[in-house]
Amino acid sequence: MRLNKEYMGTVSLSPERDVIAGEFSTWTITFTAGEYGIDDGGTLVVAWKSVSDWDSPQFDEPAMPGYTTVSTTGDCRVSARYSKFVRSFGNSILIDVNGGYIKKGDQIRIVLGDTSQGSFGMRAQSFCEREHEFRIFLDPCGTARYEEMPERLKVRIVPSFHHEIQAIVPGTVTVGEPFDIAIRALDEFGNPTGLYGGRISLRTSLRSEGIPDEVLFPEGTEGVIRLKGCRIMEEGFWNLVISDSERGYHACSNASRAVKSPAGDRLFWGDMHGQTRETVGTGLLDDYYSFARDKACIDFTGWQGNDFEVSDETWKEIREYTKKYDEEGRFLVYLGYEWSGTTPQGGDHNVYFLGDNEDFYPSSNWTATSVDNSNNANPITELHDKLKGRSDVLLIPHIGGRYGNLDYFNPAFSSVIEIHSHHGTFEWFAFDAMRKRMKVGFIAASDDHTCRPGLSYPLSGHGKSASGAFDVASGFTGVFAPALTKKAIWDAIRKRHCYASTFDRIYLETRIGSLFMGDEGAVTGVPTLELKAAGSYPIESYEIYDWDRKILEAECLKRERRRIRIRWSGVVYRGRGKSSKWDGMIYVQDGKIISAEKYAFDRIDQGIVIKSDKYVKFTSSTSGDYDGLILELETTDKTVVKFSSKVGSAEASYEEIMANGFTKDMGGLNLRLEMAPAYEDISPEEYPSYDHIEVSRELPSDAGEHAFWVKVLQSNGNAAWSSPIFVSQK
Repeated sequence: MRLNKEYMGTVSLSPERDVIAGEFSTWTITFTAGEYGIDDGGTLVVAWKSVSDWDSPQFDEPAMPGYTTVSTTGDCRVSARYSKFVRSFGNSILIDVNGGYIKKGDQIRIVLGDTSQGSFGMRAQSFCEREHEFRIFLDPCGTARYEEMPERLKVRIVPSFHHEIQAIVPGTVTVGEPFDIAIRALDEFGNPTGLYGGRISLRTSLRSEGIPDEVLFPEGTEGVIRLKGCRIMEEGFWNLVISDSERGYHACSNASRAVKSPAGDRLFWGDMHGQTRETVGTGLLDDYYSFARDKACIDFTGWQGNDFEVSDETWKEIREYTKKYDEEGRFLVYLGYEWSGTTPQGGDHNVYFLGDNEDFYPSSNWTATSVDNSNNANPITELHDKLKGRSDVLLIPHIGGRYGNLDYFNPAFSSVIEIHSHHGTFEWFAFDAMRKRMKVGFIAASDDHTCRPGLSYPLSGHGKSASGAFDVASGFTGVFAPALTKKAIWDAIRKRHCYASTFDRIYLETRIGSLFMGDEGAVTGVPTLELKAAGSYPIESYEIYDWDRKILEAECLKRERRRIRIRWSGVVYRGRGKSSKWDGMIYVQDGKIISAEKYAFDRIDQGIVIKSDKYVKFTSSTSGDYDGLILELETTDKTVVKFSSKVGSAEASYEEIMANGFTKDMGGLNLRLEMAPAYEDISPEEYPSYDHIEVSRELPSDAGEHAFWVKVLQSNGNAAWSSPIFVSQK
């Protein structure tokens, strides 16, 4: 076939301008036919990336968002429908030609977000992208064989207006030694934005030097500024509190610990898991690595494209970029890919190499071309065979579309499992491992597909293909290592001197005698767990587990009598479509709702829809994380709180809730509803006074093998999970 403009035709997009993330607007795609035209029964396809939360086009409600129209100058009828297309351009509009044909010079006009009958327009995707593509495919003969048009329509998606400010500090600092502080401005979707400029006041919870009382954040940046030469002058946990009083912005940094000696392990933060447009993700490699280093402000990262899409040329490019951005002492990049075999063959495992590696070993080359098939390794036991005897390879089971199959767990290559990512929170995966008595640690990451490693916010529900897969904010791996070098971080992960944290980078440290987090060894007498934890919000509670059994739960904040917290969590099942839709209502019988506020919602398109003095209507989905509401009530001795949602219903008296709390299992894998008195209301200005806990707890001294690990929960619903300490007792 002659796949050129003369025969296939041309396409154009208007207006030709940058697109602001999340904006409502109208875009017009015009196809002008070439020599082939389109015959009766032929099709034109407009496709864009699966990972995108552009409004899904709709064709039946002219006054609603996303309304899309299609017209033609040809002597025929055209009709349009939304449809899935080929990976990774899984969103598409299929335009069918019937009752005639399109000849050379005829046009088809697609108006995305047609406002002529009252629609707001179409909402653009919520994350930035240097080159967002609309690809056009043609089937002129009605054969269901689609060939791509020679032109690709590209737009740049840029940040929106500022919505909040944040501060990032190192996990550990040495008293009196200089370090950097990062301050960033974000739009409402979590994109760093240069549209902010203002005066920010700074305050530390410990004595400091070199940290100004106020800093000018200039407009026109990339959304991040760094303050150098900062020092903390005394030991202990600390936070940086920043505020812009003019705009009402207030934020507390992640927690840091200041230590006297530069020797010993320090806490470093990483997100080793994400993809770019080379596979199913979006964004350029330069943008991916520079974002992780300069905007997410993490210490180490990696790239994990689905192996069945990775060509030999792509692998060569990933190796080159790994070397380009890897800089010991500043920012580390680990070479790797995602072994993406089906679940019965082993399921998703991230593969990392300590150094360079000329070859990679995919589960298949299902969609990739130019791949050396002799390197294919499937099932995952074949990968184990190919890597046998190597200590420079790490395999990490994780949960994505597929889940890592722990029946194939091989301790020679796997020391940790991933229990939180952009896909959700997967405590059940940790419990599966503990029930199997596996000696593994826990980590978290983003599994980012939006070119925002280390700073991935949930996608909205406007796009059909992406929102359910990326329902929560990203997570981090906290690693205790002596230095920021490839070998030091690698060895620490192999030793399980690491833990999983959700978005707030919670500081978490556990010891039992001389055994540190992740260690294994013998203990005589009664073991005592030393726990240190600190956050950017008050620490609400902690739980201690022995393997899969909870042995202790302690609250760190006071409960109050005037408010209740109703929260729900969990997933439907292990595989794809795991998220649970909770849309529903809370009704107060024989009482009155004074106020209602959101608790732990990740997505900005979810939350309270309607509130009256009798009920609150909400939209919500969970992917293992918490969502909930905090209600202040006016009550009587007959007040009953009724909960009704798509998952299920329950009710409890106010007296029961306040006296003992109320819980109900709601099916699925771990769907759960809880009603209890809310914790004391602490203002953001007071957070640093409640930011950390340091406790010692005696543990059971039963003979046998134990795995003691801790979950710490902040008042905003974010959590951290320590890797277990494996203890042998006689």
